[in-house]
Amino acid sequence: MAYYVNRNIKMTWWERIYIPEIIKGMIITSRHFFVNLFGFIPFFLGTQKERKIMTVYYPEEQVQYPVAYRGRPVLAQNEDGHPACVACGLCEIACPAYCIHIEPGENSGKQNQYERWPDVFNIDYAICIFCGNCEEACPEEAIFMSDDCEISMLDRKKMLYTKEQLLTPVADLQKRIEFTRNMYAKWNY
Repeated sequence: MAYYVNRNIKMTWWERIYIPEIIKGMIITSRHFFVNLFGFIPFFLGTQKERKIMTVYYPEEQVQYPVAYRGRPVLAQNEDGHPACVACGLCEIACPAYCIHIEPGENSGKQNQYERWPDVFNIDYAICIFCGNCEEACPEEAIFMSDDCEISMLDRKKMLYTKEQLLTPVADLQKRIEFTRNMYAKWNY
């Protein structure tokens, strides 16, 4: 069924100056302003248990982020202290911002517990866009998006994190690991 717009409707003079709509908009804006301005007073006086406004008083209150939140990427650290990364470079290739730099370590040729490992693993958070492509591309479950978002700094050179700064124990990442296993497992053929 076609929908036609009648463009020949004539508005009255009162409708053309938009005064009623401007007044309605000012009333709504004023109501929100005063509710937010004075809405915290009953909560602090103890007369209400819940705040009407949803302001988070940041340093004192912390927000609980959902498991699917994509904060800064971190490297999973095994129980023996080594990273779970095998330096395959797939996260480096999948990164659209080119902020990951990996140099694999040399193997001595003897039977080691680890055949490959990253000698250098850097992420430049100054150019990272927190897209999560590195987490999706990793076949070894070595890089995960954490819930840490407090990485702002005044010096861009300090935003370059090395392997030692990125290592996070697997126990701290357990919720995210389970989430990614459930999310990406249906796509593994």
